[in-house]
Amino acid sequence: MRMGSAVRLGATGLSAALLLAACSGQSETATIPPCPRVGILADAARLTVFRDGPGRDVTDVQSISNVSGFSGSCYYENKQRTVVVDLRIELTSERGPAAGGPRFADLPYFVSILDKNRNILVQQDFTLRADYPANSARVGLFDELEQRINLKDGEFGNAYEVLIGFRLTPDQLEWNRQNRRR
Repeated sequence: MRMGSAVRLGATGLSAALLLAACSGQSETATIPPCPRVGILADAARLTVFRDGPGRDVTDVQSISNVSGFSGSCYYENKQRTVVVDLRIELTSERGPAAGGPRFADLPYFVSILDKNRNILVQQDFTLRADYPANSARVGLFDELEQRINLKDGEFGNAYEVLIGFRLTPDQLEWNRQNRRR
């Protein structure tokens, strides 16, 4: 049995919310079970794409993209055996000085569900296309996903964590780690 799954709901627009909202769908008098923690993986929060070749300065950048935030809510179903997390993931992307050719960039990202011991139970990959308008080098995007987590007896959503980040190459990951303060 799978521990989690995602359903993609949409993928366009501009937004800037930053927090996962409290659980919803419960009566106000009932105790609201806690939602899973949601966060952005720091080492995978930025995607810098360089043109081919050895250069790695600002003139070699084709695009820089960021996981800029998320918002959402959760609710329980199936007699509290499943917690459903609705997420709105927000990305920004900017064309760099070395960008040429098409006015778009594909932004590969992942959503992972971790247990209380930080073991990855499910990791799914998604891609958003950043289409840069003719009059702008920067674009904001969002993707809406639904994560479903099957709970064990006595568990609540806060036994799990949902992490968001870009799918990076080893070189891109190393670049992020070396240039974290930029």
